[in-house]
Amino acid sequence: MSPTPVSRVVADQPDDISCALATDVPGVNVRKSIIAAIAAAVLLTVSACGGSSDGSGTSGSETSSGGTLTLAAVTPPKSFAVGEMASNGPENHYYQAVYDTLLGLDKDGKPVANLATEWSYDATNTTLSLTLRDDVKFTDGTAFDAAAVKANLEKAKQSTGEAGSALRAVESVTVVDATHADIVLSAPDPSLVDSLARSSGYMASPKALGNADLATNPVGSGPYVYDESKSTAGSTYAFTRNADYWNKAAYPYDSVEIKYLDDTTATLNGLRSGQIQGASGASSDLVTGAEQAGLTVTQFPSGGVEGVWLWDRDGANTPALANEKVRQAINYAFDRKTIVDKIKGGLGTPTVQIFGPSTNAFDPALEDFYPYDLDKAKSLMAEAGFADGFSMTLPDFSPVYPDEQAAMTEALTALKISVTYTPITGDQVVGSIMGGQWPINFFSLTSASAWEMAQLTLTPQSPFNPFHTDDPTVLGLLDKAQSATPDAQGPIMQELNAYLVEHAWFSPWYSQVGVYLTTTGVAVQAIPGVNVPPLASFTPAGS
Repeated sequence: MSPTPVSRVVADQPDDISCALATDVPGVNVRKSIIAAIAAAVLLTVSACGGSSDGSGTSGSETSSGGTLTLAAVTPPKSFAVGEMASNGPENHYYQAVYDTLLGLDKDGKPVANLATEWSYDATNTTLSLTLRDDVKFTDGTAFDAAAVKANLEKAKQSTGEAGSALRAVESVTVVDATHADIVLSAPDPSLVDSLARSSGYMASPKALGNADLATNPVGSGPYVYDESKSTAGSTYAFTRNADYWNKAAYPYDSVEIKYLDDTTATLNGLRSGQIQGASGASSDLVTGAEQAGLTVTQFPSGGVEGVWLWDRDGANTPALANEKVRQAINYAFDRKTIVDKIKGGLGTPTVQIFGPSTNAFDPALEDFYPYDLDKAKSLMAEAGFADGFSMTLPDFSPVYPDEQAAMTEALTALKISVTYTPITGDQVVGSIMGGQWPINFFSLTSASAWEMAQLTLTPQSPFNPFHTDDPTVLGLLDKAQSATPDAQGPIMQELNAYLVEHAWFSPWYSQVGVYLTTTGVAVQAIPGVNVPPLASFTPAGS
């Protein structure tokens, strides 16, 4: 029997599964994720998901349909503790079930009211004043108020992950009264408001913040409550409706179940059987299988940029990478269009820029800077004194991304760059990168804005500047952009972008196209700049 034709939905741009395991899906090249957590780490996830699709409460069905929404995720939750939660797309469904964010996201990925109903900056852009809802309680009975905001932001700022990085400029939080809080900054932060709609804005009960078991026993004010009795850590996570939730209309399902599945076969068979209603299209195999099975395939601009990230620009690990011509040669050696067409199935747009097309730093004129030119690459290697190449040790991502790693290896080999791959487990990936273990590696980073991407990658304190490159030109342009008006900031960020491209700070391949898979009974609204649709974006089809 021929499969039902696939339904493709493209988002507007601004910018017990055991029985499903038994049968392979015909016509699909299925591979298991041997180290599946790498998938989440490499998708990263670092910045990017959070908030409801509409914090005003108008995004969901007005009438609850009941029933259970069952989703798949490629990793279990790292932790439910504030500041320690991973910020990758698949894991955010766990957190969105139990925690509210200060701000939400509308259908275009822009901040809207949520726990905070109003916000504004002072004339210096160094004090962000929030007006808060007065009708929200955490599930332990504690009232949500300005003191809770202060406690959560101060806790998150202490973390070393993405949430802490996004709050770096926060100097203090002042409780004005129960429904008003001022966030005082050491300097203007153009991405702070966006961050409060994402992982930096999650709010837990202040009484629970000091509890050692918060990592496994979340206490929030969100639409659902974690049901430990129906959950199996590392496998299935069950959430039941929070009867006192202030925004019930945005969440039509009575319960949510999230299954940790690191196997393409299990995920696809679960979708086909209806035991799973939604899953991220993390690999081309899964997307192909979904198309053949007649599932709904929703595509959207995820905000992610994938390729080879050149971390060691100072040559601390691999001296050759300190030579700009070597980094430029690596850029010329990649055939980005072929990689997108043949490896990603067209799900991406070739790029040499780390800033996405919807950001104020993107410049279309830069896309011709590094055309595929192997002769030019070899010439630059010779000019740099490395005609005979050099060697590097890199993490082995082939169990999850064999084709991408093969493309990287082929290009480097053509330049006589010898690579030795070291096995790595998924829980080691991000830490090893941030710790400066690798000179380069295949990776993906997602950001809500150009400023956020810059804070993740360009300053000496940035989590994804592992060798702490300190460039006066880069920092000078960031200083100018930070204090500029919104209209003036764009040209400055474009100047910064051009500098990064010319001096080959990185070697991106493509801007990613996000893909989410759903069954016919579920409708979903994907949001640009967010790796997976937020939990509030799911509704019964036709409701």
